[in-house]
Amino acid sequence: MLMSVPVMRGDRLGVGVAKPLFELQAVPSDGWNYAVSADGQRILVARPTAAATTPITVVVNWTALLKP
Repeated sequence: MLMSVPVMRGDRLGVGVAKPLFELQAVPSDGWNYAVSADGQRILVARPTAAATTPITVVVNWTALLKP
């Protein structure tokens, strides 16, 4: 769940109550799978594709299968 929390600046840093924005599907990555625009008005989210969930078959020692 991606959450939004208001931040109040001043002499002391203050934070408000967290509010849910929307759910995110997990995407395998080495970092964040979303980015927020500088003005905080837009969010770009990387979503899994069909290709990411398609199984891959790996054949080990395939050259042995070529010999009669």
